[in-house]
Amino acid sequence: MGDPGMMSTVGWPYYWLAVFAVPGLTIPGIFVIRKMRLQSERYGSMTITEYIGHRFNCPGLKLYLSFVIVLCYLFMLVSQFKAAAILLEKFTGLHFSVGLIIMCVVCLLYVNMGGLRSVAWTDFVQGIVMCIMCVVLLAVGLNVIGGFTGLNDAIEANFPDMNKVLQPTGDNYDIPGMYGLIGCLLFGFAIYFAQPHIAARFMALPDVNRKSIGKFLLISLVCGWLFNLMFILGPIGRILYPEADADYMTVTFVTHQFSSVVACALMLGFFAAVLSTATSILLVVGQSVGRDIYGQICHKTATPEKQIRVTRIATTCCMILVVLFNMFNPPAFLQLFIYLGMSGIGSACVMPFVGGALWRKASKEGAIASAIAGPVGYIVHANILGQSWSWAMGACVIWAIIAFFAVTFIRNAVKGPYPVLEELWNPLGEKVDFEVLNKKK
Repeated sequence: MGDPGMMSTVGWPYYWLAVFAVPGLTIPGIFVIRKMRLQSERYGSMTITEYIGHRFNCPGLKLYLSFVIVLCYLFMLVSQFKAAAILLEKFTGLHFSVGLIIMCVVCLLYVNMGGLRSVAWTDFVQGIVMCIMCVVLLAVGLNVIGGFTGLNDAIEANFPDMNKVLQPTGDNYDIPGMYGLIGCLLFGFAIYFAQPHIAARFMALPDVNRKSIGKFLLISLVCGWLFNLMFILGPIGRILYPEADADYMTVTFVTHQFSSVVACALMLGFFAAVLSTATSILLVVGQSVGRDIYGQICHKTATPEKQIRVTRIATTCCMILVVLFNMFNPPAFLQLFIYLGMSGIGSACVMPFVGGALWRKASKEGAIASAIAGPVGYIVHANILGQSWSWAMGACVIWAIIAFFAVTFIRNAVKGPYPVLEELWNPLGEKVDFEVLNKKK
């Protein structure tokens, strides 16, 4: 819902996000996933923050990233559940607040009761529904509008600024020229790839041989391409319903183009798209609190049962905050709220995650500097300098990369690389007992 809504306002320049997001998710995975999985097995890591903390033998970095995840993912959850409540309101007539509470309770129950297994299976079923829905809606939309030729002619006649390859350079534009293009590229290949709720899928792969990883990435590529066809429904809807609200654009299209029975069936696809992301994020937030903050920092001797209990309490508190925020101050543009959250956590995690997996000589200081510099860079460009959100997404990655390599090179030049971290990098080494390792230090 959010991406077609944004594209209904920005036009074709916004599609650069779709162009880079899918290859950005799969191409880095060719180089990173296998090494990261082998390393995480050595460490006994279950989450991306735990993996990063172990890779750099730095509990403080793990704690910091866990707090960043909780904070930034709250923004995304607010947006996701607003979308779900909008769907229920449009299709069933339920008041927004009632629909919001229903969806929060449903998601909370099956995340808390089933954990990653329930999220994975529901994601699988929801993914099938989403693929079918995306193909059907795009086919109907293009048929109504007269194909891509009819769509482009209509956009040129009514909204010529939406028919450009790139928007003009300037802070008043969403995808401003080459700056916006660079931002979209870095978002796809860095921020999107390093999202903890996506990395959780990498860590859950049962088999790390190259053939299995290749199948996983190929399926991701195909499904991602199908999902991103929904972007195109945005400008189609803008031509057909020029007065429609951007956040309601896909819902408006479905309710006008299909019978009530078919529209309700297609609603399942929208719910699948919203909830597959929301439940994954909710699980990551709960694990960050229950396992990474409580189990590893606050109460190191906590049993797995206690960690699960704290995780469930954390997800419940998170849902309460989401409901309250949406009741009193729901975000205007769904997708901008999502990019705010993704940019914060993605820019904090990308270099410790990717750089740590690939580079033997990566330093703890470089990882810490990068994790701080990324979110700060986004705040500087988006909030202090007032530049476009798309460029801010790219700029914060540049900040993170510079901080990671600059601090690491300086540290290694002055004191030399950490022998312990070089040994921890080895994907084929023996399992690591960090208590014994740190006693030796």
